[in-house]
Amino acid sequence: MVLTAIDADVIKTYVELGLGIGIVAMMAYDPKRDTHLRAMDASHLFEPSTTRIGIRKNSYLRGYTYEFIEMSRPPHRKVVDDAMHTKG
Repeated sequence: MVLTAIDADVIKTYVELGLGIGIVAMMAYDPKRDTHLRAMDASHLFEPSTTRIGIRKNSYLRGYTYEFIEMSRPPHRKVVDDAMHTKG
């Protein structure tokens, strides 16, 4: 049987209930909070993936937008501003 869930906490709950094993991103595993679970590196089973964030050039970005981008990959704010205001 295979179960799927969008939310990592749901997957971890399935595992906690004894329904099998779960595969989640390492960022979803907190060793201090998830003491009832054991993490194993399975990165060799999956190809790397790239996430992209699209932003319209020359638009005004609010502070929380920069914070969201920095959560994904911490660029310097100037890097984002320069990329948004280049021609091409």
